[in-house]
Amino acid sequence: MDKQSAVQQLIAIIENSTKTKYRLESLQILRKLSTKFENFGGNKDSLLSFFENLLISDTDEIIRNEAALILRHGYNYKALNPMRWALHHEVSPLCLQTIFKSLIIIVKNLVKRNEPIAKLILVHEIKQINDKDFKIGFEVLKSTKETGEFTTRELSDILINYFSIMYLKKSYWRLKYTIHQCKVIELDFIFKGLTKLPSAIQHLTNLKKLTLRYNQITELPDWIESLHGLESLNLNVNNINNLPTTIGSLSHLKELLLWKNELQDLPNSICSLQSLKYLNLRLNQIKLLPYNFGNLINLIDLNLHDNKLTEIPKSISSLKSLKALNLSWNLLSTLSPSITSLGSLISLDLERNELIQIPTSIGSLKSLEILNLGDNKIEKIPETIGSLKKLRILNISRNKLKNLPESLYSLENLEELYLSENYLDISSIFLKKLEDKGVKIFL
Repeated sequence: MDKQSAVQQLIAIIENSTKTKYRLESLQILRKLSTKFENFGGNKDSLLSFFENLLISDTDEIIRNEAALILRHGYNYKALNPMRWALHHEVSPLCLQTIFKSLIIIVKNLVKRNEPIAKLILVHEIKQINDKDFKIGFEVLKSTKETGEFTTRELSDILINYFSIMYLKKSYWRLKYTIHQCKVIELDFIFKGLTKLPSAIQHLTNLKKLTLRYNQITELPDWIESLHGLESLNLNVNNINNLPTTIGSLSHLKELLLWKNELQDLPNSICSLQSLKYLNLRLNQIKLLPYNFGNLINLIDLNLHDNKLTEIPKSISSLKSLKALNLSWNLLSTLSPSITSLGSLISLDLERNELIQIPTSIGSLKSLEILNLGDNKIEKIPETIGSLKKLRILNISRNKLKNLPESLYSLENLEELYLSENYLDISSIFLKKLEDKGVKIFL
């Protein structure tokens, strides 16, 4: 049998058989022949229409999926039109995933060609987009330069962003997102029941804010590094037990929120995030911070509440921009002098640790306004605490204090003082003087 007759026999089986098995086997044979279709003369175009019809109208999702694979491998950019239609109308998760991946591959192959025809095809596809945000965005972009001045890379980015958000919208109900000049810059997957990050996100390389809080995600993929423009990553309330080393590649990241997960340690690469300003790691199981943690020189707010820390690395002294440090509910038995060198610190929370004493160097925290030392085992507060001229709130309740330092009188901005559950024998005169200064005392 010659090749054309064989193809016709296979088509007859696909069109007339009621057995998915036989139809699929026939399609798979045609798929293997996809690189040889040029030898069939005029048959190639008719085969293209045949596969398009299968993709668009066949009732069997397995057959539609196979048709998508054949179109991807055998027809490349000629498959853009039926693939785009199918992306909007397909309901099968299996087919949707194949169609989306095919569209991305086809667009990227056009970029590799870098020929005038590639640019024309990309522009044509962009003009088919009906989404309001993308249409307006493209008009804004065209106001800055002529269509012909766009590179194939710029044009492909528009299509990839469009196909990606369309796929994600069909896969996740009521997805929240923000588009700016044809680029997806914000995505919010709150309460979507995710156990892993949707792989389509990796194509949104202009993403600035990604919110994945309140899901059941257990790990981050290595491809997270592809989101090189990311500034905010919110993974609060998930089940993440480790972070990939590639997270250190997010050089523009300013906010990393991992509240209530299952982290026991952090990769050293996290210390490369030198743009990071806000890091929330509360309610995890972290026992030790990386030794070069101090490389996070732009950190402003660090929250490590309720972990398993027994010590803090000396390098933390390099965090000169740090204004808020929460180390409450850990297992610290000593307060590292490294912490007392943080001159910009405004709030320091050390509640419920195992602290026995406070170093005299505490007085060097000249910017401190809030100091929480409650629920420890502290027996004495050093007189140097009187050097904290900006201190407004001091909590030293639930300790083993017998006396208070006289220097408390010199805290001219003190507003609230918490003293309950100690062994204090304080004269009413002492408290009266403080109250006369306007201090609210809680016993």
